[in-house]
Amino acid sequence: MASAVEWLSRWCARVTLVAVLALGIALVACILISVFFRYIVGQALSWPEELSMFLFTWLVLLTSSLGVREGFHVRLSIVFEHLPSPVRRALAHLITVAIIAFGAVLIYSGNDLVVRATGHLSATIGYPLELINCSTSVCGALIVVHALSSLLNPEKGE
Repeated sequence: MASAVEWLSRWCARVTLVAVLALGIALVACILISVFFRYIVGQALSWPEELSMFLFTWLVLLTSSLGVREGFHVRLSIVFEHLPSPVRRALAHLITVAIIAFGAVLIYSGNDLVVRATGHLSATIGYPLELINCSTSVCGALIVVHALSSLLNPEKGE
């Protein structure tokens, strides 16, 4: 089971990385269009701000899930490094379980957001608000998969 979860985590990370790159490029293009029309043409567009918010939300949440997989989140290691090895391992497992719980909360809260937003449209572009709110659930699911992989494959993080 551990190898299947690791495979799923690795596959999700690859897909997420491609999505993050595409979202980043689209976000930069959207901001450049906004700046061009505002300062060069002298006519501000209304849609780039809303689209930028949509892209930025997905970008940040997907990147944070990659942070769980790659372990590039901020952590205080001053005390952690001075603990005996068995205590460090136990604490690392406890932290990973807490991360899984956090991901589960994101899934639950995200689903609640999607249900509440059903039928509502964004103000300028008119996309369904479920599209931006489901980013929370997707992020939570990715966090659970990546943290579960880390928990089941502890040698991966060492």
